[in-house]
Parts: sequence; structure tokens; C-alpha cells
Amino acid sequence: MTATEKSVKEIYDEGILEIQKIFGSIKSTRKQRDAAKQTLKDLTAMLLAYTIKKVEDRTALLSGLIVELNQVIESVRIKPPYTGTVDGLTKIANKALGLLSQEKKKLI
Repeated sequence: MTATEKSVKEIYDEGILEIQKIFGSIKSTRKQRDAAKQTLKDLTAMLLAYTIKKVEDRTALLSGLIVELNQVIESVRIKPPYTGTVDGLTKIANKALGLLSQEKKKLI
């Protein structure tokens, strides 16, 4: 997570905590609690959508990487002088597959 992403997440969490205070306070009116409740739902939905989008983006990127690496692997596998490179590319493709699997699990 970049510093900017971390800052955004922290300020987002701070906002949610403040809204939860309004929602949970016995001093809040019904209208205030209703507004806070709806805001919490909206913010949670937005954060979830953002998280899913990030996972989908990484999944697409990894899928593309795997396809491209496999194409290069197949094209150099039988023609020297790149046959030694196949092992390195295969390891990278396998790591990408592992990351892809992890990203897909995050979607579930």
C-alpha cells in the first residue's frame, strides 16, 4: 500500500469512526441516527466496491502477464539461444499464477 493509499484509508476510517459515534449515541435524534446509519452503509459499500475493483484490476494484470509470458516461453523453448531463459520465465509465470490465485480468493 502506498503512502497516499494508506493516508486515504486512515482518513476514511477516521470518518467512519466519527459517524459511528453519532449512530451509537443516545443523545442523537432518530433523524441523526438514520442519517448516520445510511452514511455508514454508503461508505461501507463504496469501500467494498473500491476493494473489489483493485482486486479485479490486479487479477486482470496478472492474467495478462501470464498469457504474455507463456507466449514468449513457447516461442523460445525450441530455439536457442534463449532456452536457458525459459526456466526463469516459467518461475515468474508460476509466481504470477500463485498471486492470481490469492487475488481470486480475496474476491470470495
